[in-house]
Amino acid sequence: MSYRTSLALTLTLFLAGCATPPPAPPPEPPPPPAPDPIATLREAARAANSAVEVQPLQDPAVDALVAQAERHELEGDLDSALKPIDEALTIEPENPRLWQLRAEVLLGLGRHVEAEEAAMRSYRRGSQLGQWCMRNWLVLEATRKALGDPEYAGAAARRAAECPVPAPARY
Repeated sequence: MSYRTSLALTLTLFLAGCATPPPAPPPEPPPPPAPDPIATLREAARAANSAVEVQPLQDPAVDALVAQAERHELEGDLDSALKPIDEALTIEPENPRLWQLRAEVLLGLGRHVEAEEAAMRSYRRGSQLGQWCMRNWLVLEATRKALGDPEYAGAAARRAAECPVPAPARY
């Protein structure tokens, strides 16, 4: 090899060693968080704006247990949220609100069949109208979608839409 060729090769290798690698591609943005099924159905029921709402009177001990469950739920600890609801159900086993809260937590845990059972217990014990009725059927819609039954999910959505009671016309 000639001196010039050797010098050119050395210089090329030297300069190649000084080159900086291309910048790494930016990291992929994280996927958006999945919608919270519990919050979604509760907001839909609130937005329906039923003129009639029937809620049972509750024992103060049940109120305290529901508040405890709500704290756990806000912390994202649905397993712990289920315990005070179940305890409240030992005090008031016929309370439709408690059965619905249980259904919603079970939905959040992905325990779809149990969530359906609890929602239907709530529906049978409740007034079958208003926000709580709508929440019953929205749980059923969500569980049926999750279990791959779009036909029943659609029927549940239609039933949910029938629950709100419009305000009477005022003249």
